[in-house]
Amino acid sequence: PYFKTMQRKYTGPVFDAHTHLGKVEDVRTMVKYEKEFNVKKIFGIVRNTANRDEIEKEFPDLFVYSIFLSIREALQGDIKGSLDHLDKAYEDGFKLGKLWFSPRWVNYFKSEDLKIEFRTKDVHLNDPKLEPLFTRLEDLQFTLLLHVSDPDLIYEKNYQPSSKFGVKENHIDALKNILEGYPKLKIVGAHFASQPENLPQLSSWLDKYPNLFVDTGSAKWMVREFAHKREEVLKFFEKHKDRILFGTDFVAGRTDRDPIPGYYINRFLSFQALFETNVEGLPLPIPDPENNNVTKIYGLDFSQEILKKIYWENANKIYL
Repeated sequence: PYFKTMQRKYTGPVFDAHTHLGKVEDVRTMVKYEKEFNVKKIFGIVRNTANRDEIEKEFPDLFVYSIFLSIREALQGDIKGSLDHLDKAYEDGFKLGKLWFSPRWVNYFKSEDLKIEFRTKDVHLNDPKLEPLFTRLEDLQFTLLLHVSDPDLIYEKNYQPSSKFGVKENHIDALKNILEGYPKLKIVGAHFASQPENLPQLSSWLDKYPNLFVDTGSAKWMVREFAHKREEVLKFFEKHKDRILFGTDFVAGRTDRDPIPGYYINRFLSFQALFETNVEGLPLPIPDPENNNVTKIYGLDFSQEILKKIYWENANKIYL
């Protein structure tokens, strides 16, 4: 009932700064619900130029496109293959890239495919084999959306044993090494740089590294963590309001989380309740099995200034 009567505090344009694209018919459905929430611009991740072009033909000027960067070749010892993939994307007009470094690597890539004996230490963000790729990204003045880690609860419940998946502290430190090693490479840390659980550390990083920005991808992760520390979160957003981008992390056509359209609508409503209201203890309308499905929304009721920056202005400055 609350969601049916919830009024938008912010009525301006929205830039969804984190989505994953795919089949045009799936993108078409996603766009329908994005537009219901006044989304006027979308950051979309694609696997190849052909996919970008067919989406752009149907939705001219709606998306800014990011190429999903291939590091498989580099990890197999063929750095030229990864660099060629990047160079081709650059020639095709891409200036935005996405790298995904979730610990779930170990489940998705069989050792025989990667041609390495798969241990945690073998595949990591600071692998020397990847250094030429980051250097090229910096030289080409790419902006990189980078996923480096996952929620603390997932490490505790799913990423066991740590000898297989690694530990979060090491994964987060790897991001710091990239920020320090490539200071001219603009990096957007997906999911609050994977550390909404540790705002003091993230705040210090934003103070120290002017090339770091963050997005809000994953409604349940943000709702879950921000619920415990409202005043701390409000101070964080006020201090870093120019460095935070609203993003949903939608995967066009995804049905394994929620049926469509609930998958889209309920995540938008969750963000709206979190950012634009002062509601307390509102049950999260999307599954959160990592937290035993007991997550509640505690609204932050941001000022119009902050809402305008995170919903629209910041992404326009960084991605356009």
